[in-house]
Amino acid sequence: MPLEYALQHRGLFPDPGPWKIPQTREVILRDTLGIDALPRQRFNKTKRTPYVLNIMVVGESGLGKTTFMNTLFNTSLKEEILPKNPQSTKTVEILPVHYELTEEGVTLNLTVVDTPGFGDQLNREDNLNPIVEYIDNQFEVYHAAERSSEFRRAIPDTRIHALLYFIPPTGHALKELDIKALQVLSAKVNVIPVIAKADTLTHEEKSAFKKTILRDIEANAIRIFPTAYPDDRESVEELEKYIPFTVIGSDTFVDVDGKKVRGRSYRWGVVEVENEQHCDFIHLRELLMTHALHDLLETSHTVHYHNYRAQKLRSSGRPESILACDDSYEHRIEGKKQNMAEDMIKKEEEMRQNFVLKVREKEASLREREEQLNQRRQQLMAELEEQRLALAAEEREFQEMYNASRNTSVSKGSKIFGKKN
Repeated sequence: MPLEYALQHRGLFPDPGPWKIPQTREVILRDTLGIDALPRQRFNKTKRTPYVLNIMVVGESGLGKTTFMNTLFNTSLKEEILPKNPQSTKTVEILPVHYELTEEGVTLNLTVVDTPGFGDQLNREDNLNPIVEYIDNQFEVYHAAERSSEFRRAIPDTRIHALLYFIPPTGHALKELDIKALQVLSAKVNVIPVIAKADTLTHEEKSAFKKTILRDIEANAIRIFPTAYPDDRESVEELEKYIPFTVIGSDTFVDVDGKKVRGRSYRWGVVEVENEQHCDFIHLRELLMTHALHDLLETSHTVHYHNYRAQKLRSSGRPESILACDDSYEHRIEGKKQNMAEDMIKKEEEMRQNFVLKVREKEASLREREEQLNQRRQQLMAELEEQRLALAAEEREFQEMYNASRNTSVSKGSKIFGKKN
């Protein structure tokens, strides 16, 4: 029966091949199936599942990182960590704190990882080590869970999805510590640069400082989210012009035209946190929560975690694999072809040089052999000439002896014949 069925439907259902979708045929429904309810079902299921967001804040003490996080999520997440004496700070601490935020039935499991002590020591060479170690440890935990027997269950995600790097409002170029930290961290997580305490800068100073930072970022090849990730820029292109974001944090409310708003009150006026004329806080919150939350999670998994896992596998001797189903297949295969072509050219040049070297060595060896043969030939010719001369001398000597003996015989014969007569 299978053979008969195959013969009857020959050519109607061709094999599409690997990693290809078979050709579909459109049909007309005779009655309602309820397919239109599938998006609603998926939405309800997704809404019931808590979302996860892990944010790390990195920057020197006294820049208002804790106050800013309280302002960002509109609640009191934690108390301000007072800056310590640099001489008493020996290492960078890693302090993750977990929260559960709920809004209109949507739950967000938020983890804020603070790094007190960063940049506070006189010797800052090892400031990055605890932070990088913590990030790699979260990757390793997730990788171990994927390889376990319970990998089909939901894996708790403790990987860092976004890193807010706070830059002091100096108005000058980035410091060496900031450049080094941004280069190392941007290769492992989604880094978003933030200029802290923007109320200490004028509008002109903010604009000039932003240009200086962007110039340093480009000069040092630092990958910034979302600019460095083209696939995730569609919905945030309008917000990219505010990078790096200038922010102000405040736990207090001030009265502005009879309305309570978050801000800071000075003798010369009031600075509002959510006023885009004063800072970029609302644009940063819009990037994190409204437009790019899903992109942060996806980029953390498909880019940074993928790079860590690939490096982990290759370190154990596994070669890099390229599959036709990969999103970057075309780009990677072209890169591989170009690399192979370059390697082939290098190998051909090495083979040519080796061939020339071997030819020269063989020529030198043949010349040396030829010289040896010529010397041997001359030696043999000399010996042959000596033997010829010796033989000629012996021949002359023999001829002389022969002639002498013949003369003697003739003389004796003549005497005998003389006596007979």
